[in-house]
Amino acid sequence: MPRAVCITNIAHEGPGMIGELLRMAGYQVEVVEAFRGEPLPDTLGGRDVLVVMGGPMGVVDIGKPEFPWLAPVVELLRQRILLDWPNIGICLGMQLIAHAAGAPVAPMRDAEGRRQREVGWGALRMVGTDAITAGLPAEMEVLHWHGDACALPKGATLLASTSVCAVQMFRMSKTVGMQFHPEINGATACIWAAEDAEFVQAANGPEGVFALQMASPAAGARTEALRRRMLSQIVRVVTAA
Repeated sequence: MPRAVCITNIAHEGPGMIGELLRMAGYQVEVVEAFRGEPLPDTLGGRDVLVVMGGPMGVVDIGKPEFPWLAPVVELLRQRILLDWPNIGICLGMQLIAHAAGAPVAPMRDAEGRRQREVGWGALRMVGTDAITAGLPAEMEVLHWHGDACALPKGATLLASTSVCAVQMFRMSKTVGMQFHPEINGATACIWAAEDAEFVQAANGPEGVFALQMASPAAGARTEALRRRMLSQIVRVVTAA
């Protein structure tokens, strides 16, 4: 049975729906808690899928002693991208893919140089046509949760954007990156809001946590079908022979 190894960077950010869909596609899903010191896979082949999840750290933290797994993850991604083996990155995972592919990653800033953060349920605008976005509306609602953004890697196809972040989803053959979080439901978003309260308040003000927790159950439910379709199409694309 082919494997799908999901690398996690913090306790509350697991594979969610992407893990469920990979199991349904016939993959043995394994979670590697890299942040706890669990070793990265050293026998992952071309039929296997590497999934790198999100986390509060960033590309700027690569090499810091408190995040010793980030540099090896980037090297693993770099090798797999060169071999055109399947990879999926979500949020931080997408940024690490972009970095591995040579694209810059940096904090988002507005025209006056002030930090920008994109947090909460909001619009995602599709760009162009691709098997991943086929049948999806031109705009759909997803959960955003980031303060850094990447440039489009050389050779990648841009698939989605927002007004704040131009590169929200891209594809490089069998490698797909998503800056947003289609994998989690409303209940998990409520947990994240509590766990990451300081970041949410920095983005949305002192009432940001309460507002996000109030909005998330309904938002998760009304977006589930489209998020599931998108992730199903991503799984089909990256696992195609």
